[in-house]
Amino acid sequence: MPRPTTIEDVLATHDIKDVLVRYCRGLDRMDRALTLSCWHDGGTDDHAPLYSGSAEGFLEWLWPVHAAMLSTRHEIFNYQIAVDGDEAGSECYYRVFLEIPQDGKVYFLIGAGRYVDNFEKRNGVWAIRHRQAVSDWTQVFERSPELDAMAGTFIAPNNPDAPPTVGTRDATDYSYSVLKRFAG
Repeated sequence: MPRPTTIEDVLATHDIKDVLVRYCRGLDRMDRALTLSCWHDGGTDDHAPLYSGSAEGFLEWLWPVHAAMLSTRHEIFNYQIAVDGDEAGSECYYRVFLEIPQDGKVYFLIGAGRYVDNFEKRNGVWAIRHRQAVSDWTQVFERSPELDAMAGTFIAPNNPDAPPTVGTRDATDYSYSVLKRFAG
């Protein structure tokens, strides 16, 4: 039988969800400090067989891997969070889209799985103590210039001469100009 939810549990759940979202944002914007802030000092990550070890080591390994990609997009959803005082466990589903150049071609890798995390609250801050990535499936396909050219044909724009706002993988991304205004 689940225990009653307290206001502390609700606040902890909110803070833990923020950590999970911050992780994805940090990876996709190539913001290493933001990504590392998701773990406590001494935190660990297990993405075996790709990587298993410290969170700092994970980012050392991952950063050049992601930098070689044209784009990345990490999404999380279906949160399940259980809080017990200053400790919590969570499971959230992830979906990752990676655009990878290789041998003169571009490939899309789409993967899905779950992050199962042990969280801890230290000095009032929730962060990951250990992350276990659970892979459920992966699919790879080659990018098609012919299909890419069709992208603009499905929806007629009302202002075809206006340039789109295109995302970047660094702090020049438009979102930073908005969110920095509200940073504490």
